[in-house]
Amino acid sequence: MHQAREASGPGQRPGRLLAPLGIALAGLLGRSAVDKLLALRAGAAGVVAWGQMSSLLDLVVGVVAAGIGSGLAVLAAGSDGPRRAALLRSALRLGGTLSAAVAALLCGVAAGPLPWAAAIGLPRDDLVLGGVAGVALSLGSLAGSYWLGVQRLRLQLLLALLGAGVGVLAAALAPGGPPAQAQQALQGLPVVRWLAGAQALLSLAVAAWTLRAVPRAPPAVAVARGELLRYLPAGLALGLLGPASMLAARALTAQGLSWQAAASLQALWRVSDWVTSIAASVLSVLYLPRFGRAWGTPRWPQELRAAARAVLPASALAFVVLLLLRRPVFEALYGGGFVPGAGATALFFAGSLLRVLAWVPLFALYAQGRARAIAVGELASLPLFAALLAAGAARAGLAWIGAAWMLSYAAYAGLNLLLLRAATPPRP
Repeated sequence: MHQAREASGPGQRPGRLLAPLGIALAGLLGRSAVDKLLALRAGAAGVVAWGQMSSLLDLVVGVVAAGIGSGLAVLAAGSDGPRRAALLRSALRLGGTLSAAVAALLCGVAAGPLPWAAAIGLPRDDLVLGGVAGVALSLGSLAGSYWLGVQRLRLQLLLALLGAGVGVLAAALAPGGPPAQAQQALQGLPVVRWLAGAQALLSLAVAAWTLRAVPRAPPAVAVARGELLRYLPAGLALGLLGPASMLAARALTAQGLSWQAAASLQALWRVSDWVTSIAASVLSVLYLPRFGRAWGTPRWPQELRAAARAVLPASALAFVVLLLLRRPVFEALYGGGFVPGAGATALFFAGSLLRVLAWVPLFALYAQGRARAIAVGELASLPLFAALLAAGAARAGLAWIGAAWMLSYAAYAGLNLLLLRAATPPRP
């Protein structure tokens, strides 16, 4: 604990930023390589189908990671060894149970009469696979949250590189060639199943290794369970609403325009990730533990300002550069058929910058343990975006979809800031 405080001091900040940047870049390079392989091997069908499967996995994982996982990172940052062990084992039990319940519900829904392939672009078998693989991924994500809380950043970087390598190998070695037309995404693609299975196996291995590396917990597991359950409402809101909204957004775009348009939308998200994922990594890896230690102390406003300065100017500059290099960037990462218009790209990048702005108060709310406020704020982000698409933006073109994205995250940033200002600091 003492070392963690020293490491986050002003003199150490440049070095401390290298680890979260490396973790984010490892994930981004892996995702971009997988998307490029999907575009080459399966065209727009592969890009959209993997995007839908990723959101399906997030639907199971997010309920755990956004709630119990974030709570584990915050609480472990301020705990000693025995209490950390109790937190980890409690989180794995709670997370495994919760993700299994979500997966069982998903499998039950998949057995219903609705034509899922036509509705969201994934057949029933893929829905079941996504539920089962999501349970394994949930356990791996909790292991990652633990190592984040104890600030083992080099280990997290190694795990990120390993995950990227496994994804690229699965995409390259999966059987099957390019489909005859984009609509074949509705029939399911072997490469999507290989990717989900490979990630699930790796997550199980990471969770098992973490359990062996951490000493057995003392009898205080019940106390740790109660502390983690305070973060459950945030997980239910962010974990369910966000991925479900992404699934709906791609499906609405495909139905209102085409699967090619949905693939361009997916490409916009992925290119934006090169900025937003780095910002999120800096905030979660570096500033979330610092927020947790600073809440209720005179350092609290200083940490908030430092976090904003660390991510906002750099993100704005990066989005401007990506906009200027729009055509070569999209052609290099995906291909000529995936390049969106300049207006749609500008609107979407503006909304993504507002998304980064909204994350500063969001992580501060996590540090305060205000799960209900987080759940309320979540309604103004991806759910609002999906609602605007359902209201007609999905049929009006990518520029209108970009405008809906920007409006949603303007509302999200404003609401999170209001919720943060309403907090009452704890007594010393």
